[in-house]
Amino acid sequence: MLIDDTVTAHENTGKDKEELEGLCLQLLELLEKMQQIQLKMEKLTSTFKGVCDLEAYQCSGENPRPILFHTWPTTLFYETSLKMSEMYKKEISLKAMIVGEIAHTSDQDLLMVYLSCWLYQPYVDNSIKVLLESMLLETGHRPM
Repeated sequence: MLIDDTVTAHENTGKDKEELEGLCLQLLELLEKMQQIQLKMEKLTSTFKGVCDLEAYQCSGENPRPILFHTWPTTLFYETSLKMSEMYKKEISLKAMIVGEIAHTSDQDLLMVYLSCWLYQPYVDNSIKVLLESMLLETGHRPM
């Protein structure tokens, strides 16, 4: 009877390890996708910076700045994009730390803290949705 319990416990431990490994791989894949999105955000921010620099160079004299959007100047797009990119960069670094630590933690309270940090997204400001919607309205990608 003791041998049967030991074999069953060993089988359960093996299944638990496989399940944990599968879940950790899913977290890593998710983190990689998030990092790719954040890199795209950085590229867009760099593009906005380039447009701002080009606009400043072309309109350095008496020439008026061209109106590219409904009401926002190009510099506001750059600043907003930079702010959003920095928020997500901090958030992804937190999530990378969580992914690195979560499989090695057996403390249930610490796991709940990790879960809360993952879901709450402390580095993403609540105003980010408003900023994104404003950008979409300004470019005409959302109807007014």
